[in-house]
Amino acid sequence: MGLAASQARFLAITARKANCEFQSLQIAQQKLSLSRDMEKISDEYQNAINQTTLVWDPDGNGTDLYELSYSLMMQPSELNNYLPYMVSRRDGKIALNAEFAEAAKAAGIGEDGFNGDRTTAFTAFINALHEQNALSLPLGLGASTLTYIPGAGLGGELLGREYSNNVTLTSLISYVDMISEVYAEGMKSQGHYYEQGEDMWFDFTDDSIYAIAKNTNPSYKDDAVILQNGAYNNESFNLADLLNEDVTLLQNGGNDYSDVIKALRDAIKIGADTGKFSAIINEDVTTWYKDVSGVAFDSLEAEEQALVGFFDKLAKSMYTLLMPEEPLETDITAFYLALDDLIARLDPKDATNVTTKHLPFVSMSSESYAKEATREAENYNGWVINGGYYALSLSNLTETFLTNFVNGMNGFSDEYNVFDRVRDSYYITDDPGYIYSINNKATTESEDQLLFLSEFYSVMFNTICQNGWYENEYVDDEDYLSNALKNAQLFVVSKGADNYFYQERYVAIEGGHIMENTDDDAIAVAEREYTSKKNKINTKEEELDLKAQELDAEISALTTEYDTVKSLISKNVEKTFTLFNN
Repeated sequence: MGLAASQARFLAITARKANCEFQSLQIAQQKLSLSRDMEKISDEYQNAINQTTLVWDPDGNGTDLYELSYSLMMQPSELNNYLPYMVSRRDGKIALNAEFAEAAKAAGIGEDGFNGDRTTAFTAFINALHEQNALSLPLGLGASTLTYIPGAGLGGELLGREYSNNVTLTSLISYVDMISEVYAEGMKSQGHYYEQGEDMWFDFTDDSIYAIAKNTNPSYKDDAVILQNGAYNNESFNLADLLNEDVTLLQNGGNDYSDVIKALRDAIKIGADTGKFSAIINEDVTTWYKDVSGVAFDSLEAEEQALVGFFDKLAKSMYTLLMPEEPLETDITAFYLALDDLIARLDPKDATNVTTKHLPFVSMSSESYAKEATREAENYNGWVINGGYYALSLSNLTETFLTNFVNGMNGFSDEYNVFDRVRDSYYITDDPGYIYSINNKATTESEDQLLFLSEFYSVMFNTICQNGWYENEYVDDEDYLSNALKNAQLFVVSKGADNYFYQERYVAIEGGHIMENTDDDAIAVAEREYTSKKNKINTKEEELDLKAQELDAEISALTTEYDTVKSLISKNVEKTFTLFNN
């Protein structure tokens, strides 16, 4: 090959080799770009499989999960155990959707809270929800069937969520308050609770039955009066008040209660002898008293009516609340023994004279004598006398009866004993851990439900009044609610161990009802997208690899030819210079 031809060939090879190297560089850049794309889709896939949503777990075991929603938390159901789970912003104000916000406005609840008449405001709140079809009630029942519970959500004892008949004293008192309110509000639609609540009332305001003087004169001089926490009681009270407060019967001058005591003993003797429950439980006091004594109840003195009326109601309330549906003989015996002990304590002939025994001898007014008698009655399980004034703590007698009755049903434990003085006694109510078996039967499931509904909306209402509120137009959106809770824009307001409702992150609420859950559908979509994109990248990468291999082979061949032609040109140049030099 001539020099000129070699040089032309050398230039062609050089150009071709440069082009191949350029293409190889482009392929390397494309492969780098594919690597970045692969990293990007891998990150997207990882983010997708790590993506979670908040779900509602009713029982906390992670098996039955429900989509978290505002209505699930704010409408009573078995899913939330008939307790509201409210949401709030950082300042504690409760987030309300449009319907609840309108109800708060209708009730007169300001955005900073409410301190007015809550009973009236609750009624307006419930009615407003009902008008907007935002009130969850069993079919056929109206808003008036719900009862306001003042302490619900503010530390008051809440109903047991296990539908259990076994309760502590605080739960027992709460239950009595609840069913008493059902009766007081005339809510006959609540069946058994209305009937049972009637037996819990000690209605000393009805002159036609009890004839208790409603004395407003502070001298304590006229007839018999009922004192509640040291003040005149012109209202009714219930069994819970007797167990939780200090209710005292005060009278001026001693009375001969021998006929009344005999009539009461005859009444329980009839029941004990026949093996059946006496008329005390089954009949009105005016009826059974006339039957056993031959004396009309209305002909008794006010003091006598008060004593018989208390005996009658205490027997009925304790029997209704605590006697099993199918009582054992020991249960019946315990009941009558407790009644017999109560009758003995109603007799004032053995009254303790606190003037001579415990109080310093000073000149006292009638009012002072009465006040001291009332105060000293708290220390005894029977009558006390001071300066001619007789006082009897009905609260102490109630705890005495409860101790004797329940203790008797359990075989008379030596742990619980009642003596004349309170300080020497250990009531069963002094044991905070004692579990009472109450007769909490319901004739229909809806009766239990109505109590829970009343409590649910009372908790919600009280918390809104306490914390204030604001309208959140987005809170009904499930995605917004989930993200806001996860990002701590919103918090959950739920029950604490002390029955107050506190603001917490969703991860800290009692029972663990709200949990993060992976979205299997979203993961499946992400997997499909990842696989498709990865396959495309892999195919493209394989094509580039093949092309790179071809270019590498061509570059290698061109390099060899390049070196050969270059060597040939060098030899031709060398020969030419040698020829001309000679």
